[in-house]
Amino acid sequence: MKWIVTVLLVLFFRTGLIAQPIDVGLYQDQLVQAAVVYCSSGYYQLLLDGEVIKRMEEGDIVYLNLEDGMVKVLDSERDFGLASNVELRSLSTEGVIRVRCITPEIESRVYDDNLLAIPDERFMTLVNRVDLDKYLAGVVETEAGANAGKEFYKAQSVLCRTFTLKQMDRHICEGFSLCDGRHCQAYRGKSTLNPEILEAIVETSNMVLADYNFKLITAAYHSNSGGQTQRAADVWLSDADYLQSVVDPYSLHQDHAKWQDTISFKAWKDYLLKNGMKSVSKIPDEIIYIEQMRRKKYFILDTDSIRMAKIREDWGFKSSFFDMFPQGDSIVIWGKGYGHGIGMSQEGAMKMARDGFSYQDILRFYFNDVRLMDFRDLPDSSLPEAFRDLQ
Repeated sequence: MKWIVTVLLVLFFRTGLIAQPIDVGLYQDQLVQAAVVYCSSGYYQLLLDGEVIKRMEEGDIVYLNLEDGMVKVLDSERDFGLASNVELRSLSTEGVIRVRCITPEIESRVYDDNLLAIPDERFMTLVNRVDLDKYLAGVVETEAGANAGKEFYKAQSVLCRTFTLKQMDRHICEGFSLCDGRHCQAYRGKSTLNPEILEAIVETSNMVLADYNFKLITAAYHSNSGGQTQRAADVWLSDADYLQSVVDPYSLHQDHAKWQDTISFKAWKDYLLKNGMKSVSKIPDEIIYIEQMRRKKYFILDTDSIRMAKIREDWGFKSSFFDMFPQGDSIVIWGKGYGHGIGMSQEGAMKMARDGFSYQDILRFYFNDVRLMDFRDLPDSSLPEAFRDLQ
């Protein structure tokens, strides 16, 4: 059966309804100055400033080095000189390359389709120009791992596709659409570990979530809700009808459902005073703690308050859903969940999939009053320019 699935996937990317490339900036948390690119499969053209210099096939290698604000390009036999724009362009849908950064030294990553190298004075910007659905498969594998069920992967695929289309122009001033870090969506290259991920992408092709005004939603997700998701307005400045708090029993008893930490009582009091909680000085120590039966937006003492999301961020806690209890000169933190808590809990969704729920059930459980629809049915005003008028 697996070889049949593989053939179908290849045919999909050759003749699929939508074959839309996007540009993803790679290694955006690094200053890349030298890299080696290997042709792993398929055939490629090497272009320097738009001119075809070489045809590459499986096993061929090129070296990219930053030099005097340009990219110096070499292979094992020739020095091709300097260029202000370098492209490895795949000649088929099966092209795969492997990129290994030399400076700084980073473990190799494998990418589908094309690679661009654009120099600056201090670093090269490497960009993966890749088919949307291949990119989504890589994102889903990076964000969710390789050991979940297909219905979960379908739900995650719809959210990742929705996020991609809504945030398409986030890095446009830097020469690409999205970055490969958590600022956008974590992406470490080609999906290779579980064929069901790519199958889920194909089986939900073009599907996104929109609100009832036919606008793409903010497709938020996190690791584990701890038993209750968070209302968006409790963390972010804006609110949305579809991002409300949901009691979430499916996230309980999962890997990231609980956590524990310890801080000193003195450090806690000093922190509160520093953040304007003046009532700390006149309130007995034994009540300067937090207890949350349900998620709270604020920790309140007398007439003072501080956002729970700020406490989480400042202390580096895994979530803002936690209780505090005294223990000598310390405070023990008993936490629930992992992440900002907004939108879909990934571990909760995985449990729902194991319990037999469909991906539609999962999405409608975590998101209130949304439309699951083909993005081509959305008005052009709701889509990035590159995705308008696609048939």
